[in-house]
Amino acid sequence: MRLELNLIEVFCAVYEECSFSKAALRLRCSQPTVSGHVKNLETYIGARLFDRLPRRIVPTRAGDVLYRRGRAILKEKEGALHELMKLLGAIEGPLAISSSTIPGEYLLPPILAAFRKGFPGVTIRVRISDSEGVCRQLMDATCELGFLGTRPDVVGLELLPFASDQLALVVPNDDEWGEVRSIDLATLAARPFLAREAGSGTRAAFERVTGRSLEQFNIAGYLGSSTAVKEGIKAGLGVSVMSLFAVRSELESGVLKTIDIDDVAAINRDFYVAYNKNLTISPIAESFLAFALGMPSVSMATA
Repeated sequence: MRLELNLIEVFCAVYEECSFSKAALRLRCSQPTVSGHVKNLETYIGARLFDRLPRRIVPTRAGDVLYRRGRAILKEKEGALHELMKLLGAIEGPLAISSSTIPGEYLLPPILAAFRKGFPGVTIRVRISDSEGVCRQLMDATCELGFLGTRPDVVGLELLPFASDQLALVVPNDDEWGEVRSIDLATLAARPFLAREAGSGTRAAFERVTGRSLEQFNIAGYLGSSTAVKEGIKAGLGVSVMSLFAVRSELESGVLKTIDIDDVAAINRDFYVAYNKNLTISPIAESFLAFALGMPSVSMATA
């Protein structure tokens, strides 16, 4: 048996996803195939690469060493392919993107659809995370482009404005809230409130404008996505400050409504597309970046 490149690719996918099943989805193959490749690699090396715990896998020291060297080998392979693609003018292959919730769920899908019409040979994988997670993946080189809803203080990232957004306090349009037009911040802080996680750009924007940490609010639950927050509001679990992109259809149908927060200015924010300045991005990423930035400007004022 030889240490073949495809085994390293499978191993690195498992290492990055911390899961055999997620790696299989990413590689578009079966979980037994992924497990078999890793087992063959462990047999060849003569050491365990992962410790299998009941609910997760943990890389061993041998796994850490192989990942560091294996990822470097894969970067060399990708660099060679990128140079050839530039020489031949071919735009096809995989593109890994990381995105925070709002751009990933509401802004990117139509851009992806339009891009694919012009470049049908490109396969795009979008991983949804919070803004902090997007930055980590860019710095770890597990994605080439990142879309995020806050401007991070991270050395090494190039940030380009992509779209603008507006946040508002969203409540159920029911008997309790139907006639309410505004609420003061102290009263809001006492009501059941649905919060995003600490790395969320939505949360960061709200805390910046109000000058209050959400830890000072009556938190009914911490939810990991805008969709979960929206469904929680509809179910009566609490209220929350959300992107208007995320609730546009519910506002139009009258299921939800927005109300003002007294003495709190309009909460506006920008979305950014980012890449790692220390890495050479592929021709595919360059093409997608130019395409996304060339689309008509997106904002809640015009959406």
